[in-house]
Amino acid sequence: MTNKVTAFAPATCGNVCVGYDILGLCYSGAGDKVTVQKIAKPEVIIESIEGEDSLSCDPKKNTAGIVLLELIKEQKLSFGFSISIEKGISLGSGMGGSAASAVAALLAANSFLETPLSKSTLLEYSLKGEELASGHAHADNVAPCLYGGLVLLSNGEVVELPFPKFIQILLIHPHLTVNTKDARKVLKSEIKMKDYVKQSENLAGFITGLYKNDPGLIKKSFEDVLVEPLRSKLTKGFSHCQELAKAEGVLGYALSGSGPSQIALCESHEQADNINKIVTSYYESEGIKVDTFIGSINSEGAKLL
Repeated sequence: MTNKVTAFAPATCGNVCVGYDILGLCYSGAGDKVTVQKIAKPEVIIESIEGEDSLSCDPKKNTAGIVLLELIKEQKLSFGFSISIEKGISLGSGMGGSAASAVAALLAANSFLETPLSKSTLLEYSLKGEELASGHAHADNVAPCLYGGLVLLSNGEVVELPFPKFIQILLIHPHLTVNTKDARKVLKSEIKMKDYVKQSENLAGFITGLYKNDPGLIKKSFEDVLVEPLRSKLTKGFSHCQELAKAEGVLGYALSGSGPSQIALCESHEQADNINKIVTSYYESEGIKVDTFIGSINSEGAKLL
């Protein structure tokens, strides 16, 4: 067996508008690659990081490193790992970059174990990286990254939800940064009962719309009344772009995670392409570069290359 393995982990959308910390979706397109090599000592060495200069090579301060340190400790491994990280997801982009690095590192390292661990166990290890990145061990990015598709986190279980094949997902990444820890600070500790009821109605309607393959119900339900109104101010132009997209009949338009990236659920590739042009034109008029991806949901998730 080779002593060097590379894994790819895709970008993800946490929250998926109506499911704060409990819904996650896996994108097609962008992602991180992590190459892991087995070494003699039970330690983790980060050899290189490409694509993101600000990331630490201290394994205790890097999501890919800290999850492997946890793996070595908990599994009582007699060997360790050296890793090289190729970032395809920008920090603070709302695309699950910290989750992707952690998941890719774990998936590659798992192939060196005599008895490889299950996805559910790898998920538990990956939460150590999310805790480092955001101060909160939430799984709405790592779970879809590992499992692919759209997932619901329910009472410690990962529930894989259906996702209509006709929906085309537009991922928009304006070159802005929103720190996840800062985005959590703007949230309120208490909410109004009427808002709680409305959010519950929308979450239930969205999931029901998915099962019924009902675009009308999905469209009516894809609205966050609790978190997005507070976080929208952190992403320049988001509210304006959301209104532009809704005017074009998009099924749904929301922040991806805490932003600044944005997700549009479209009824066709043509509609996605149209929304892409409209939003890109706006950001370019503001002097802000934009990366975009259009495609179906990624049902595969992280994989070995």
